[in-house]
Amino acid sequence: MKTGIFGGAFNPFHNGHLHLMLCYLDALQLDRILLIPTSVPPHKTGAYLASGQDRLAMLSLVAKEYPQLTVSDMELRRSGKSYTYDTVCALREQYPEDDFYLIIGSDQFFSFRSWYKATALLQLVTVCTAARNQGEYDRLTAFRRQYDDMVRCVVSDFEVLPLSSTEIRNKIKNGEAVTDCVPPAVANYIKEHGLYV
Repeated sequence: MKTGIFGGAFNPFHNGHLHLMLCYLDALQLDRILLIPTSVPPHKTGAYLASGQDRLAMLSLVAKEYPQLTVSDMELRRSGKSYTYDTVCALREQYPEDDFYLIIGSDQFFSFRSWYKATALLQLVTVCTAARNQGEYDRLTAFRRQYDDMVRCVVSDFEVLPLSSTEIRNKIKNGEAVTDCVPPAVANYIKEHGLYV
């Protein structure tokens, strides 16, 4: 089975995340994508982080509408920082027959060499990324070419949908509508639970 792994704070999950996942389901003919919200993201501060329960609930609402998406709380159950390497090792034990494709944002791709056990991680998964902003595709491919061990990485040239969770949280804080930025179920959940205000 071809399994995509898409982790992140998802704070909140937005249409940019959804767009990337749907593109990869099609482009790589993935059988499923595991959505894994991080507990304590190593690269983020937690000041504006919605609770793990809220982020998990928002992802579960989205997954209900897309049968190829599965939500996992494995990182929320783990104490300490969430390292992708540890998560991938656990998934390989759980699904030994699967081929794994790690989907990451372009910003994370550029910082990938600083990740915990990055070199070992490249032996376990195919890392996949796509441009988040216009004109970024060439920079991504140039970065990949610098490293021999990143030859299996997939850099895709999808249509860019520039959205960020930070911008969405700021909009909510300022009382602006975000219905064009997040799936309807997520927008309703945010409103009902008073998140990010």
